[in-house]
Order: sequence, then C-alpha cells, then structure tokens
Amino acid sequence: MRYGKLMLAAFIILSLTALPLSEAHILIVADSLSDSSCMYDEAKKVATTLKNRGYQVVELYKGNATVKNILKGMYGADAVIYAGHGGYMSGNYDCRGGYASPPFSLVASDGYIWGAGDMVQVNGQTFYLPFKEGIPVILLHACFSTGWVDQYEVKNPIETIYHFSRMFTGSGANYYATAWDGAEIIYDFLNGSRNFYEANQKNFEVINKSTVYNGTTIWRNDHGYAAFVGDWNGTFPGASNTTPYDDAAAEEWYRTKVKPNFTGSKPVADFTYTYSGSTSLRTFTFRSTAYDPDNDTLTLKWNFGDGSTATCEEVTHTYAREGYYTVSLTATDSNGLISVKKKTITVGNPKPDLVVTGTRKSGSTLYIYVKNQGTAAARNFYTRVWYGRYSTRNYKQVYTGTLNPGATVTLKTYYKYSRGTVKVDYYGKVSEKSETNNIRKF
Repeated sequence: MRYGKLMLAAFIILSLTALPLSEAHILIVADSLSDSSCMYDEAKKVATTLKNRGYQVVELYKGNATVKNILKGMYGADAVIYAGHGGYMSGNYDCRGGYASPPFSLVASDGYIWGAGDMVQVNGQTFYLPFKEGIPVILLHACFSTGWVDQYEVKNPIETIYHFSRMFTGSGANYYATAWDGAEIIYDFLNGSRNFYEANQKNFEVINKSTVYNGTTIWRNDHGYAAFVGDWNGTFPGASNTTPYDDAAAEEWYRTKVKPNFTGSKPVADFTYTYSGSTSLRTFTFRSTAYDPDNDTLTLKWNFGDGSTATCEEVTHTYAREGYYTVSLTATDSNGLISVKKKTITVGNPKPDLVVTGTRKSGSTLYIYVKNQGTAAARNFYTRVWYGRYSTRNYKQVYTGTLNPGATVTLKTYYKYSRGTVKVDYYGKVSEKSETNNIRKF
C-alpha cells in the first residue's frame, strides 16, 4: 500500500458570501469537481465490489454530486463513503501547514455542505444530517479530515479533525477518515471484520493513540494519515440490510429538513380515489388509507399534481383542465419517518391536438413548427410537406417520436420549392381532439 496524494482543498471568498429502515442503502460520492480521476476510480471500484456482493448502492459522481443529491442520498443511508475535497473558508487556513479553523465542508459539484457544530449549513439553513444512529461515514482523501492538506500537516490536527467530524458524529455517525489509497477499511469489513476495532487492527496503519479534545476522544497517531471518532464497536452493514433508495421519501425530507428518528417502522402511505359525480369527470374524492405499524400519529400531505395541496384524510378536488396528473400522498410519523405513495389519474378525456403553427424557408431548408395544443402526448407521427395538388409527389416528411401537451417541435427538411402544403400526422395514427386543423398552406 502507498500513501495517496491528498487533493487541494476547495475554498470560497468570504466577500462573495454577502432515507427510514426500508430505505437502507450505501451512498458513494466521488470526484464532485471532475478533477480527480483517481478518486473516481477508487470509489467506482468500491461500488462495483459492493454491488457484486448484493448491496444496494447509490452512486453520485462528478456533476451528479450536487449539494441536493448528496443530502438526499444521505437520508436513511446505512453507510456513506465520500471521496472528494474538503473545503474551508478563505482566511481560515494559509495553505502551508498553518492553523486550520472551522467551518469545514464537503465539496459538491455546485456548492458546499458546511459543518455548523453538530449540524450542517447550506444556503443559510442549518439542520442535522438525516442519519441513522451508528452508521459509518468513511471519508477518503478529503483535506482536513485527517489533519492533512496535500503534503502539509496542519498545526492543529486534533482540533481540525474534531471540528470536521462533528457534522457527522453530531447526527450519530461513526467517523473514519483516511489519506491512504485503496479504501482499505471497507475491504476489511467485507473480508470479515465485525467492527471498527477489528478492521483497524488489519489496516496498514493501525490507529493506537487517542487525544481528548473538548470532551471528545479523537483517535489519530502522531503525524498519522487516518483518524477515527466514534464507537469502535460500530459496524458496516451487511448486504441483506440494504434495500433500494427511496427518492420520494428523501425528496420530502429535503423539503422540510426535519431530523428523523430512525426507530421503529416507517408509515405505510396509500390512498383511494373516485369520481365525484362531475359530468366533466374533473372532480375527484381522495381518501387516505395510510397507517403506521407503530401506531404513531401521522401527518398527511396531498399533492394533486396541478400545484394544489391539502392536509386532510379525505378531500375533494376539482381540476381546471383535463389531462394526466400524478397525485402523491406523503405520510410522516411522529419520529419524522416518511412514506410517499404516487398514482397517475386520468382527468376528463385527454387527447392530443396537433397543429402546424408556422413555416419558414431558408435557402433549400424548410422549417416547420408543430405544436401539441391538446392535453395528452402525441406519439409516432409523420409530418409531410409537398408541392402541387398531390401529396404522393414532390414530398418530404419528418418523423416525431413524442410531443408532450403544450410542447412545440421545430422540424427541418430539405425542400426546394417556395410554396406548398404541410400536414401533421399525415397517416392519421394519432387520435386527436380535432382532425380538421392538421393542414397548412404556405
């Protein structure tokens, strides 16, 4: 094993600053700034190994490693593995091994997740990370996480690790950081280590020195390249403990950022709906059938897909326009555990309606503008343009796969004539609201 070069910390200029038990998964974040292929390769190898062993893994690399995606991926995770930069505020470190002072951050592709004591701060909002108690958070190569930045050891490594780790340990995680190549600690667990203590004993660098700082025990050897803060009895999850990531529940947590308490069972969200006698078939009654296995009190929120919301168990809603709408019911129990149920409903009798809104000739190229002014998607149709009386002569045609309601597409084809006729859905394959507005002369 060799010591891997630490990456430069990302920083900002101060003047510019005026998932529940069933959502168990492993979150892997790497190379958020798309500037470190070694981090990507190392994390990708870990992800492949985990998936081959049956783990459910959420992977965020490069541009996908946004602040929002990272935070959502942390919701209900059974482990977090981060291979990326550690950030600091301008003026809080001299880049040459001087004293480092908080706040420190994880660096995302579009911003920072700053430590704020036991919490984090994003865009001025402070909240706890949505962790289960005792999960492992493993940082690979992140500056400050082990008291190092590139080849420089900071003058106050124990204090720096304390402040960097708090955003994770404050939400109940076990914190392990390493500057060594290979993500060795993870493979120690996969190869039989039952806890951090046993995994540590197998490592190239065995951490055997501790220092108490502000009442917290920081494990780090003198000038060491690994650090641990937490419970040595902490474990890494088994593959059978992980199930697919629940994006809907994570999205709802991200909206509120209320700290969940991952104990007991999450609620079960579901609902029924019926037409409510409207001749236009636009009025529905929705009834919640959500329940909590632990009999916790539930808070309900409806989203009707048209911008309207409600909070009762039963609600009647009328849609202004026909179409297809995705209705969701979010059930949140008193521990902050979330379940979301979504169903797509048909309102009225939605159909597409294709119309040619205009044409434009430029040299030998003809531009045809087609709009779907209906309330359902139009799929697999041809638009034909021809010169003269007969559509079977002197023609060109263009295929369109899908055109959603309200959308416009610009079609382009070679056409040498200055005048002609254009017809959308030439073969009549699309069942439309109106079949009389498909032709336009120019």
